[in-house]
Amino acid sequence: MKFTKSLLAVSVLGLTAFAAQAAPYPDLPVGIKGGAGALIGDTVYIGLGSGGDKFYALNLKEKDAQWQEIAAFPGGMRNQATAAGVDGKLYVFGGFQDTANHKNESINDAYVYDPASNMWTKLQTRSPKGATAGTSAISDGKKIYFVGGVNQEIWNGLFQDVAAAGGDKEKEKAVFDPYFNLRAQDFFFSPEIASYEPATNVWRNEGVFPFPPRAGAALGLKNGKLLVVNGEIKAGLRTASTELGTIGKDGITWKKLGDLPAPAGMAQQDGIAAAMGGYSNGHYIVTGGANFPGARANYEKGITDAHRTGGLKKTYHNDVYALNEKNGTWKIVGKLPENIAAGLAVSYGNKVLLIGGETDGGKALTKVQSMSYDGKKLVVE
Repeated sequence: MKFTKSLLAVSVLGLTAFAAQAAPYPDLPVGIKGGAGALIGDTVYIGLGSGGDKFYALNLKEKDAQWQEIAAFPGGMRNQATAAGVDGKLYVFGGFQDTANHKNESINDAYVYDPASNMWTKLQTRSPKGATAGTSAISDGKKIYFVGGVNQEIWNGLFQDVAAAGGDKEKEKAVFDPYFNLRAQDFFFSPEIASYEPATNVWRNEGVFPFPPRAGAALGLKNGKLLVVNGEIKAGLRTASTELGTIGKDGITWKKLGDLPAPAGMAQQDGIAAAMGGYSNGHYIVTGGANFPGARANYEKGITDAHRTGGLKKTYHNDVYALNEKNGTWKIVGKLPENIAAGLAVSYGNKVLLIGGETDGGKALTKVQSMSYDGKKLVVE
């Protein structure tokens, strides 16, 4: 596409081209944040989160295609479920759900959707502790790999105690204060890398992630190499670190890559959770996410309640980072037109599609946009 001066916006961080004409893909019927979905062939699926129990599909190859509502998810409304596509089917795992026991219960069930029949089936399996809620997942076409996730017992116990407080604010404070004052390692986020193979209905422990376990990391998987970008290491606290694992016959061999650089005007990178990334022209790019600027500095000073101390504000971001695979370092290559987090990202062709998500104040987005990067210029449409 040829851009004229009137169609471009130039970022002070680098050249970012913003297409001013109509977006190439239609908006979602409803704003979806905290949802789940995946790309299967030329069709992308997304649902749950703020979309309730609804799921929608869009044929990316078909000109002028519109989002189509598919069969409703039979497991009910839930947030932050995990999804991936394998062999033409969509698999959905866990998430947070309001139940008869308490609100925000972490669950570990699993469902599969077959586009050919437009039907969901509950699988005769349940995910282990490494694949419940707050987990990131990615597929190599045969297996689904799961990274991180909250500790189900600690999370569910927290909200059971909150429910028992019966709305009494002082009693709730007595529950939340010890929770937020835990050290990162005392949250017991899952350190194991789990995998699930739909063909055999078997879960496997693929080894321990030898870095601080986290929830809400962005993932990439290419040529047998699993990329883990940032994520939350305790409630309100993120990490700036990124890691690369090489999948082999005897497990996954890990190495640490460079941290994400600090955004302009910030003393350090606090790390991002619920970021959105994928591959474009062979380059991994990641954007958005949210954090509490200053929480990392607080924690390094020994303040365990890092994000509530000082009344730090949850902040959404729009910087786009690109990985240099040769030396494992990152650089900021541009920005999105608005802040974004907790949407669905899929790699399609040479573009990374960003579907839904949320922006400042937690507003759910309907926008479908794309970003592409050729090693020199970022283009956002």
